[in-house]
Amino acid sequence: MSLISEGQTGRARKAAPPIPPSGERPRATPRSPTNTVHASQARAALRREARRDEQAVANWLRQLARPSR
Repeated sequence: MSLISEGQTGRARKAAPPIPPSGERPRATPRSPTNTVHASQARAALRREARRDEQAVANWLRQLARPSR
């Protein structure tokens, strides 16, 4: 099928959107959402996780130190 026959059947391709006066072309994919987690929040989460791990190890060592029944 040639391009002429496609045009005659009415199945022509969509035209590209016009380029805005600023010269910027629209993105093919939308921008990803910005990172909403701040560095201070990430550091606090890491501290909480480390504290939780330390407490778990301390509890495990206490259980090992108990005399066997």
